[in-house]
Amino acid sequence: MKKEQALRIVTECAERYEAELNNRNLLFICMDRHGRVSSMEVRFYPWNYLHMTGLKLSEVNSWRGKTSTPAQRFYEACVARKLTTADFEIPRDGLCELKLEILPYVIYKDLRANSVGKYNGKNPRLITEKLAGGYMACVGFVNDINTGDVVPNTLLNGNVKDFASDIKRIIAAFRKHVEDESYKEITHIAKKVDWAGITFPDPYEPLRQSILSITGNNSKP
Repeated sequence: MKKEQALRIVTECAERYEAELNNRNLLFICMDRHGRVSSMEVRFYPWNYLHMTGLKLSEVNSWRGKTSTPAQRFYEACVARKLTTADFEIPRDGLCELKLEILPYVIYKDLRANSVGKYNGKNPRLITEKLAGGYMACVGFVNDINTGDVVPNTLLNGNVKDFASDIKRIIAAFRKHVEDESYKEITHIAKKVDWAGITFPDPYEPLRQSILSITGNNSKP
């Protein structure tokens, strides 16, 4: 992949990241094969975007001597369309190209995810903990020791079921801005779920009631 093509992808996707994910929380309500319900909450910061692209910052002065992190300045340059091909390098391991191929697909209000799971260690060079995704791509998440949040740290090209263990189906997804106290926006409701017959983990039970008010439990198997 040429740097000009990578530049176009990361700048266009940064605008979508700003509109859909930046400074937002996603909440996934999940169900395992035994019908047990759990939750996974993740958060997206400006500086997480660089890790999703797979690019490496060039050793140039524009990334130095600032108060914010290089990763955040990279994101700000993308959003402002001030990033240039001199500002980054494409690693030669081939993984960056794979990430950039599916980056436009996952920058979406619920990541187009239908399952979550634990990373199975398939690639020993990759360090991540949790995965959320679908049949085309999945996003890897880790616990941020500085913020205490679960944040994205990588992107995988391929079916989440090939990279994850302890897989759970996402039966509902919600989105909110980090400043909002509670979730009000529903971004995904799965089919064939008996909403009246399950309970959401605390403190998310009121969200199940909001789904019931919409579906009338018409999703019942």
